[in-house]
Amino acid sequence: MWRNAITTITTCFLLGTTFTHWIADHNVLWRSPLTPAALETSIRYYALVGSGVSALGWVYLGVGAASILAAATRLVTGWRGQSGEVLFDGASLLLLSSIAYNQAFEVFPTLHSIPSPLPAHLTESESFGPLATAVRDLANDNIITAVMLTGVVFLQAGRSYATRTSSEGDGPVMMPDTTQSSALSSSASSSSGTPKPVSERHATPFRELTEDEAMEIAMLPESNGVPQPRRVQKLAHKSAK
Repeated sequence: MWRNAITTITTCFLLGTTFTHWIADHNVLWRSPLTPAALETSIRYYALVGSGVSALGWVYLGVGAASILAAATRLVTGWRGQSGEVLFDGASLLLLSSIAYNQAFEVFPTLHSIPSPLPAHLTESESFGPLATAVRDLANDNIITAVMLTGVVFLQAGRSYATRTSSEGDGPVMMPDTTQSSALSSSASSSSGTPKPVSERHATPFRELTEDEAMEIAMLPESNGVPQPRRVQKLAHKSAK
């Protein structure tokens, strides 16, 4: 359970740090028409981020490593059959590994390629075109990273729900009431020991009558002038002999 909490907390932290870049990314992705001034604002923002304190980068790397390690150990534990959800853990680890690869080989090299300090008249310099392409790539990478981190959060939520549902399903098994069942069986056996007269057996299926039943039917008075069946009369006459 604590591994799940570590993965969720670290993922939310990384998602929050990715959302902070929106102040520069919206100038590149959603502003229309895209002006050189908007591109210059994004370039200067990422130049400031790339030349920042190196300790912040190590914190970012440490949080990402903790998230990947927690997801990996949870996957190994679940693969061994020790209360784990392999589907959710494996998908989370795959997304986190993809994010790490994207950050290591796409985001960091592009971020460090932006020089600092920048020229005073950036839009008029020769490096403006490559730098504009770089901030576009960074904005796209940040969108991809945010989507994958959101997927990890949803996977962890689904894992928690699946674990809770399975634990609630393993509740105590209700044993049947043997006293009530024995009373019902005893009453059924006692009632079956005293059969009803033939005249009251309205729901008896069709079958061959016994001699006793034929005699009992033969002694019944004819109702409404309807004679008794010939088969019953023959059985009654045969049993009388």
